[in-house]
Amino acid sequence: MALTLYHRTSIGQASEAVRRGFKDEPWTFDIRDSRARDDEPPLEGVWLTDRPLSAVDGPPGNALLEVTVNLSESSLETFEVEGIFHGTKLWVIPAELLNPHAKSRIADVDPNTSWQFDAGTGPSNEMP
Repeated sequence: MALTLYHRTSIGQASEAVRRGFKDEPWTFDIRDSRARDDEPPLEGVWLTDRPLSAVDGPPGNALLEVTVNLSESSLETFEVEGIFHGTKLWVIPAELLNPHAKSRIADVDPNTSWQFDAGTGPSNEMP
């Protein structure tokens, strides 16, 4: 069963992710669990949530990607980051794992930034 996840980013990065796939980015969070060391590097991967986040709630960006992932939620457990949002699941998934199993489409764009883009009819990519 496919999962529908969400990723907010810039319009340019959203278009690039739809055309060529996601790229890993470093992510750091204000809270750290007891297993984390101070010298640990940030998590590397693609930030995805189980519901759309506003630019205020999550990473900034004027575009919202809807990402259909052909992987089970249980297979993504390793990549879940707990304690960031109340009532929302967050994963940081390596692009190498995500890209072959994902289909993305631009679901929404802030109308104040791009009057030419019609959400829902914008670019999408196909799952292999």
